Amino acid sequence: MYFSVREKKILSLLLTYPNGVQLEQLRHELNVSKRTIYREISSIEKTIKPLDVQIIKPRGEGYRIVGESINLDKLKDEIEENKEDLFTDNVQRQGAIVSSLLLMDEEETIEGLSIDFQVSPSTIVSDLQAIEQSLEDYRLQLQRLKGRGIKITGREKEKRQILGNLIFNGVSEYDFFQFIDQLDAEAQVKTDNFFLKQLTPQSLYLAKTILYHIPQYSLKEVTDNQLQRILILLALSIDRIRQQRFVEEEQDSSPKPESMQIAGQIMIKVATECGHSIPAQEVRFFAYQLEGINYKKPQNIFIDHFDVELSYQIKELIRLVSEESGLEFRKDEQLFNDLLTHMAAALKRNITVLPNVVNPILQKVQEKYHTLTDAVTKELAVVFPDHTFSEDELGYVVVHFATSLERHPSSKGLFVLVLCSSGIGTARILESRIKKYLPEIQQIQVAKISEMNQLNFKQYDLILATVFLPEFTLPYKVISPLLLDEEIQELRTYIHELRPETERIVEDVPVVEPSDAFGDLYETMRTANQLLNHLEVQPFAAEETIELTLEKIIGMLQGTIVSNAEYVTQKVIDRYIVAPIGVPKTNFALFHSANKQVQEPFFAIYDLDKAFSILGMDKKSIQLTRVLLLLAPDPMPEAQKGLLGKISSSVIESDLNTEIYKFGNHELVYQLLSSLFIKEIKQS
Repeated sequence: MYFSVREKKILSLLLTYPNGVQLEQLRHELNVSKRTIYREISSIEKTIKPLDVQIIKPRGEGYRIVGESINLDKLKDEIEENKEDLFTDNVQRQGAIVSSLLLMDEEETIEGLSIDFQVSPSTIVSDLQAIEQSLEDYRLQLQRLKGRGIKITGREKEKRQILGNLIFNGVSEYDFFQFIDQLDAEAQVKTDNFFLKQLTPQSLYLAKTILYHIPQYSLKEVTDNQLQRILILLALSIDRIRQQRFVEEEQDSSPKPESMQIAGQIMIKVATECGHSIPAQEVRFFAYQLEGINYKKPQNIFIDHFDVELSYQIKELIRLVSEESGLEFRKDEQLFNDLLTHMAAALKRNITVLPNVVNPILQKVQEKYHTLTDAVTKELAVVFPDHTFSEDELGYVVVHFATSLERHPSSKGLFVLVLCSSGIGTARILESRIKKYLPEIQQIQVAKISEMNQLNFKQYDLILATVFLPEFTLPYKVISPLLLDEEIQELRTYIHELRPETERIVEDVPVVEPSDAFGDLYETMRTANQLLNHLEVQPFAAEETIELTLEKIIGMLQGTIVSNAEYVTQKVIDRYIVAPIGVPKTNFALFHSANKQVQEPFFAIYDLDKAFSILGMDKKSIQLTRVLLLLAPDPMPEAQKGLLGKISSSVIESDLNTEIYKFGNHELVYQLLSSLFIKEIKQS
C-alpha cells in the first residue's frame, strides 16, 4: 500500500486526533489550498478502502478516520513501513517535481513541494532554477504567481510529451512489465514507483489491452523499451482525454499513412471505452508517437512511403563509419536494414526534458568498442547535423555496428611482426603454428633482432618476440619459439581485447525443403535472365522537360514491358515528385515504380543529350544527364523483390558501383548486375 509524503502526513494527523481535524488545520500543516486537501483525501480514501477504514466529515466538524481498532493499527503499520523514495538523485527528483507540476490543476507552493519531496525549501528553489531553462526549450513556462505559488503553463502537446518521457525514464523495463503483467480489469494493483503512480492503473490496463490486440501491430518487431514507451504514452493520452485535455490542432501535421491507420484503430477503441468522440488531432498526435517505434518491416524502394533521403543518409553513415574506423560495413545489407528501421524511429522520438540515467549495458558496449563508438559519434553528427542524439540512442547505433562485426568479422586481418632470435627453422615452425591456430592473423613478417632498426613498427597491429626487449618502448608480447598451447590461448585473449571485432558468431542456417528451394532458385534465375536480356545502356534524345522525357522513354515499352504506358509514366513521375531521387555528386537518378500495369521487371539506362536540374537525395541539386529506370509488377514475387532490391541498393552501395552507374557502358553495367544476381542466387 503506497502513500505519498503528503498523504502520510494527513493520515498521521487523523490518527493522532481521533476526534477530528479541521480543514484549516490541515491547510496550515501542509501549506496547500483547500482544493489540494480535497484531492489528497479523495486519493487516500481509495487506498485505505481494502482495510475497511474510512474518512468521514460530519457537518460542521473536522475530518475523522474511523474503523475497527485492529484495522486502524494495520493502517499505522502501513504508514510506518511505507518508505517514500527520497529522490537522492537530483535529476530524478527534478523530474518528479516537473511531473507533479504538470499534472496539477492549480498552483503549488514551495513549502508544499518541500514536504512532498522531503527536502528543504532552498533545495526546491534550486531545483526550480535548474528546471526552468529546460522547460523553456520545450516552449513551456514555469510561472511564479505572487501569493499563490508555482505552476507550469504551455500547450498540452508539449506537456504530454515531457510527461511521457519522464515517466518512461523513471521506471525500469523490468519493473514496468512486472507491474502491467499484474494488471487486470479491476486494476487494483499498487506500485511504490513515483512515476508509475502518475498514470491510473485503469488507463494502463486499457492501453495494454488495446495494443496487444491490434492485428497489424507486430509486437515481435518492437523492442521492450519501445513497447514500454508507447504503452506509457497511450495510457497518459487516455488519462488526459478522460479529463477533456486534448492536444492542439497542428496546421502542418501529416504523419505517415500506415501510422495514421494504426492510430485510428487504437483511438476508436479508446473512444468506445471513454464514452465520447476523440478529436482528429489526438489521432495525429498518437500517429507521430507510433513513428518512434520499429513496428514496420524493412522498407524497399518500391513502397510509396519509402524514405529515400533517410536511405541515402544511412548509406552515408555506413560509408563514413567504415572509412573512419578502417572496418568494412558497406556490404552488410542487414546492417543497412536494421539501421534504416532504427533511425526512422529514433529521429521521431522526443528528447527528454532532463538528462537520462546512464544505461550500464550500453556503456559497456561503448567501452568495449571504443574506436567504433568514436567513429559513430563523429559521423552521426556529420550525417544528421540537425539532430541531437542522447547517450542511449548513440549506444544503440553502436550496438548495430558491433552486431555487424559479430556477424561478419572485419576482412582486414591482423598484420603481425614476429621478432625471432632463433634460426630460420624455428622461425618457420613458429610462423606455421601462428597461421594454423590464429586465423585472425592474416599477414606475418618474421624478422631478426638485428633488423629492428630497419623496421617501421607503425604498420603492425601486433608485435611478438621470442626474447625480452628491455629498451623497446612499444607494446609487445613475449612468446616461446615453439608457441605452446597455453600461449596460443593467451594470444587469443589478447587479440580479442585488442580487436573485439575479430570475434565470430556462427549463425544458424535455416533449413529449406528441397522442393521449395528448387522452385525459389528457378524463379530467381529466370527473373535475373529477364533483367539481363532487357538491359540497355543507350543514348536518348531528351524532350523539353524531364516529365516529357520519361513519358517518351516509357512509351517505347508499351505492349512489351508495360500494358499502359501513360499510367506507368504518371506513377514514375508521382514517385519522383514525392521524394528526391538524384544520387548526390553524380549525373544520374534512379526513377522507379511498382504497379499493376508493369508486366515484368525491367532495368535500363538512358544517356540524355541535355541536362535537367533535379533534387538529389541530400536535397542539393544535381545536373541529370543519365536516367536509370527500374520497373516492377505489383504484386511482386519474392524472387523479383530480392533481385530488384539488389539493383536499388547497389546504386550507392560503394564508390565503384556509383562510378559504373555514372559512366559505365552496357558491358560494365551487365557485369555488375551479373555479379549482384549471382550473389543473390547463392543466398537463395
